[in-house]
Amino acid sequence: MDFKDIVKSRRAIRQYEAKAVPEETIRELLEITSYAVSAINLQPWKIKVVSDQETKDKLFPATFGQNQVKTCSHLFVFCADTDYAGIINTTNRVMQAGGVPDPQREAMMGLAANVADGMPPEARLAWSKEQVYIALGNCLNGAYSLGLGACPMTAFQPPAFAEILGLPENLVPTVMVSIGYAAEAGGPKVRRSVDDILV
Repeated sequence: MDFKDIVKSRRAIRQYEAKAVPEETIRELLEITSYAVSAINLQPWKIKVVSDQETKDKLFPATFGQNQVKTCSHLFVFCADTDYAGIINTTNRVMQAGGVPDPQREAMMGLAANVADGMPPEARLAWSKEQVYIALGNCLNGAYSLGLGACPMTAFQPPAFAEILGLPENLVPTVMVSIGYAAEAGGPKVRRSVDDILV
């Protein structure tokens, strides 16, 4: 399927078949998601994958009654990461292993450190959340390309999610995505025209 067909045909899916998505397919979707662009290639986010029913049931009360949280095969909880020292160290290691020339790598990591050090904590969180939403697009389109249904959700209580999932303080739940085999076609896809989105 062409990418154009994927983005035009994808729908938000809230009803799922009662069968689990194979873990190798979930792993493939996570890999697709990981290729999202991010500022200075830092990828300041992590994903908590929830597949056991007990945990999904515990999270449900903090989702304002969104039933797809309980009925999906897997729930992806995208978290903004604010530990920029750790993020920069990891990115530096990955770039070294990937053969990025030292001058280029050192320049990028220097820029990253300067940007991060110049931001107060609330700005770091906001910046990380922006990168989460870029990765979200890869996840949603990637799910459809693999024959899966998905639905992004921002209506939930992040503090409750963090507590139930036992997340460290630097990981802030930002958006969740239900994943599974679609049991519905989804609603009609209506978008503004190109002329309407131009200024």
